[in-house]
Amino acid sequence: MLKIGLVSPFLPEKDGIAIYSDNLLKGMEKNKKHIITIGRKGSKSDYITDFKSFSLKKDLKKIIKKEKLSLIHIQYVPTLFGKYNLNYNLIKSLDLPIPIIVTLHEVHYSNKGLRNKTLTAIEKQIIKRANKIIVHSPQQKEFLRRKYKTNKITVIYHGLRLNKIPKRINKKNILCFGMISQGKGVPYLIKAMKYLPDYNLTIAGNFINKETRKSVLSAINNSKSNIKTDFKWIDEEDKEKYYKKADCAVLPHTWAPYQSGILHNSVAWNLPVIVTKIGALYEMVELFKFGEIIKPKNPKALAEGIKTVFKNYSSYKKGIDRYKKAANWKNIAKQHFKLYSEYDI
Repeated sequence: MLKIGLVSPFLPEKDGIAIYSDNLLKGMEKNKKHIITIGRKGSKSDYITDFKSFSLKKDLKKIIKKEKLSLIHIQYVPTLFGKYNLNYNLIKSLDLPIPIIVTLHEVHYSNKGLRNKTLTAIEKQIIKRANKIIVHSPQQKEFLRRKYKTNKITVIYHGLRLNKIPKRINKKNILCFGMISQGKGVPYLIKAMKYLPDYNLTIAGNFINKETRKSVLSAINNSKSNIKTDFKWIDEEDKEKYYKKADCAVLPHTWAPYQSGILHNSVAWNLPVIVTKIGALYEMVELFKFGEIIKPKNPKALAEGIKTVFKNYSSYKKGIDRYKKAANWKNIAKQHFKLYSEYDI
């Protein structure tokens, strides 16, 4: 029988990839017997291991032998596998005696600066050693195909839920949601609100570090009163409330080598989005036309993008509906299992 070891954080961990993998598993409900979950401390999974340990390969080999796994599928973000070990423990694990599929939740277009050079070097090793690479957009696939001269890359969209959508009375409510880091560009959105006195902004999410908290709070102290905040980890129940009350979502990122889960949550709630043209963030918006794309680090451009969305509000529905049909979790799970089945020997 085909058996897949899925390596990822899982709920109840407070982690975006845990939420992603939980949704993927729900979509695979009919094929769940084929999946063995391999998580870390804090995950509700069949096995627990330390993703940052140099014993990772040894631990995975034991699970492969015990469960007679057909393949391993790794959900990859660099921070999951260690910052200071340069992910060497993961790279070693890609030499396991069964096929390895890796989902790259980040694709690094830029090679400028030490950080990007390091992440690109790790990316290169993963692509070289894995049997198959999953990315979330056609642009990411084409970039990696050309850069590494490989045919290992396949596209499976980031997945989104099909929610029961409430009837909305447009009150110009803007939502900025999710974990708040320096790369999320939240201060630029706060500054944009001075151009939007008739709009209301809600910022909800937990800070990644003290530096980000300081910069965001400083921007708020110098802002208008049309901003509400909820700085904490937002559970699924409260998240639903925020999306139901919102009329659009804004992602003012300054660094984003990924397809955002927040963007996909927004589409799932029928919200048009305003995103910055940075990294891979805007690619689905450009492809399916369900929002506006603006320059990064530009409060005035953000404000103009928000105004454009509300001016043309109904025009985004067609793109939202098309993307929901293509990227709902049931469809995404089927695509994953079709890929897994290629290794059913």
